[in-house]
Parts: sequence; C-alpha cells; structure tokens
Amino acid sequence: MRLTDREVDVMKVLWERGASTVAEVHAGLGGALAYTTVLSMLRTLERKKAVTRVKEGRAHRYAARLERATTQRRAIAAMAAKLFRGSLGGLLVHVVEHERLSRSEIAQLRALLEKRRRKSR
Repeated sequence: MRLTDREVDVMKVLWERGASTVAEVHAGLGGALAYTTVLSMLRTLERKKAVTRVKEGRAHRYAARLERATTQRRAIAAMAAKLFRGSLGGLLVHVVEHERLSRSEIAQLRALLEKRRRKSR
C-alpha cells in the first residue's frame, strides 16, 4: 500500500498519540491542514485499511492499523527499487558515502554490520 506524504503525517500523529479523534489528529498536525481535510484523509486511510475507526459518542476514534516499522520498511524498499535497482545495500552505501552521519549513528552501523558478519559465518 502506498501512502502520500500527507497521509504519512497523519499516521505519525496516530503512532505517537495512539487512537485519536479527528480533532486530536488535527491538533497533532499543528493546524497545518483544515479539519475537513484531516477528516477526508482519515476516511481515505480507513478505505486503504491503514487505520481503524470506532464510534465514541458523537465522534469517531481512529487508530493506526499499520505498524510504523512495516511502513518504514515498505517505503525504503520502494525507494531502493526506484533509485538503486532494488538494492538495499546500494541505498545504504549511498547514505554512508553522501550523508552526514553522527558518531553514534556510525557506531551503531558498525555494531550492526559486525553482528551481521558474525551471524553469516
């Protein structure tokens, strides 16, 4: 399932706050979008089966159905497919070569690569 950038913004609010009403999602977005736009987006996400909806009094409470990690993996795989012929390694090499990484990020990458190397023996 493909999510637009704005839909991802809505999903981020739900991942961070948990189940929320339209008004709560609207507030979580900092009022950057009209209330009715947020409502439309939540309805679209429900049709895409990315969120669930439960009636709560006169309002509805929406909850993320997709996990953040799953959504991240799919987005990275799509980017790798588009820009690196499907190679996640190519994407990682590009990031290491061309992006500014903190010392802690470099240490984390080293540790993960070492762990992977030990597993493959």
